[in-house]
Amino acid sequence: MEIRVPKKKFKELQKLGKEGIVELIRENLPRVELTLKAEKEEFLIEQRKKLKEKIREMEEELKELERFYEMAVEDRETMMKLREQLEMENAQLRRELEEKRDALKDKA
Repeated sequence: MEIRVPKKKFKELQKLGKEGIVELIRENLPRVELTLKAEKEEFLIEQRKKLKEKIREMEEELKELERFYEMAVEDRETMMKLREQLEMENAQLRRELEEKRDALKDKA
């Protein structure tokens, strides 16, 4: 932590000497503690606010992923049905082609 003191105040503190500065610190210690506690509380409140925002963003991303997953499952089911349908159509076309080939062989 860095403490900045105006030049005039610094000269006054130098005049007090070591014992005077120690006494001044002792006198002001309760106020300093209150200030530090208030700053820590303010810091924690800000951190909590940032965390809540991050949680909200993550929840939105999770919902988006869930929607994407649901769409992927639906698309997969649709593709599987289409695949089955195409397999049945291909099998039918192969049978018809075989029948036509056989009919052509019989004529020849």
